[in-house]
Order: sequence, then C-alpha cells, then structure tokens
Amino acid sequence: MWKSRKISTNTILLWLYAGFTLFVLLYLTYNSFRTKPDLLSNTFGIPERFTLENYIRLFGEQNFMRYVGNSTLILIGALLLVVVLSSMAAYGLGRFQFRGRNMLTMYFLIGLMFPVQLGIVPIFLLIRSMGLLNTHVSVILILSAGISMPVFLLTVFFARLPKDLYESAKIDGASEWTTFLRVMFPLASPVVFSICIIMSVQIWNQFFVPLLFLNSEANRTIPLLIMKYTSNLMYTMDMAMVASVAATIPVLALFYVLAQRIMDGVSSGGVKG
Repeated sequence: MWKSRKISTNTILLWLYAGFTLFVLLYLTYNSFRTKPDLLSNTFGIPERFTLENYIRLFGEQNFMRYVGNSTLILIGALLLVVVLSSMAAYGLGRFQFRGRNMLTMYFLIGLMFPVQLGIVPIFLLIRSMGLLNTHVSVILILSAGISMPVFLLTVFFARLPKDLYESAKIDGASEWTTFLRVMFPLASPVVFSICIIMSVQIWNQFFVPLLFLNSEANRTIPLLIMKYTSNLMYTMDMAMVASVAATIPVLALFYVLAQRIMDGVSSGGVKG
C-alpha cells in the first residue's frame, strides 16, 4: 500500500510540475501577441486587441534569423563532435578491458557533477592563447567537451551487446575500425539519436559560454538576444515575450514529434535491473 501511495504522490507532483510549466508557456505565448502599452497598463487583464506587430518587428527589424543561424551553426558543429568523441570513447570503454579503464570511467562520471563554470578561467586563457575568442569555433569546442552523459549511455549500450556480433565481424576479416563503423555504431543509432535530441536542447539554450566568448553582435546566439531584451525589461517587455516564444517553439516541436524515439534511446542505453 505504501508503494502505491508513493507512486501516486510522484505522479501528482509530476502533473503539477507539467501543469505549471504549460501554464507559463501558454501565458508567455498569450502575452507575445499584445502591445507593450497594453502589457504595462493591463498586465493580468483582458487585452484590448491581439496583434502580430511584435513578431513582424522581431523577424524584420531585429535580425532574428541571424541569431537563429548562429545558434544553428554552433548546434550542428557541437553535436557532430559530441557524437564522434563520445561514441569512440564509449566503444573502447564498453568493449575492451585495459589498465586504467575503471579510472577513466570514473573520470567521465565525475564530469556529470561539475559544470563548465568551475574551470572557466583556464578555459578562457586557453581559448585566448589559441586566438579563438569571438568565434563560433570556441563555443563549439567548449560545448562539445561535455560528453560525460553521452559516454555513460553509450558505454552501457556497447557493453551489453552480444560478443558474437564482434567475433563474427572479426572472423569476416573486418578491422577494428570497420567493426565499429559498420556493425557497432549503426546498432547504437537509437541511443545516439536520443543523445542528439537531449544535447540539442542544452546547446540551443546555452547562455553562459556564448556570453563570455562571443563579443560581437554579429556572432551572438538566441539566448543572448533574449538577454538583451530582459536586461531592460520595462522598455522591451513585448520583444522579450515574442523572442522567448520564437526560441522555445522549435525545441517543443522537436520534443513532441520525437518523444518516443528519445525514450527508446534512453532505455536502450540504460541499465536493466
């Protein structure tokens, strides 16, 4: 009875959290169609009228698509590096026994506990010495270094694969590299797919790293555009609302369409108890 009560309590808490999040998103979208005078004078009341002026200004006058392009470029570059680095590291950890393997695994697990902010000073000095300040490459390199979670999921997946697959590839004369590319990596595609979706949200919403390493307006990303509006909220409340909605819609749409694929991938990379 205690177990059923606990499950029921957890379910209620999850529904409350989901309901509050949905309310915030709907309220944000609702206010994005209102004018600034209406927002300031009648914040919680019924609006006088709805308008698309804010969206027209965002896409027409504020160069919103430039920020979208910068965020997309960083997202694609970082994801490619994350997939390549994490899949190769996880394959070695999951399929082979070697000295220092447990220590290396612990290293990646510890990486889950420490954010990039703890080492930002030496990272900044290193990026500056390489001449990469105010470039998208600097942000891509830093964000693609956060591979602890992908390595953990893929390591468990590769370790659980039957040894017969590996031995069959070796009997057929496949090299280690060919075995990885032609046999093992395609089998891990559900996990890789879910990793890409989860990491995409983190990279797309990343604020701290672009803020420090992208100085010029032409290179900045969507979170930095939103910060520009929210830093002077009384004067740019309407644009802050519409920019937040425009930045959130792609992520929500992606999760809605691919939610089942994400769960399948996480289940494939999880530990069966």
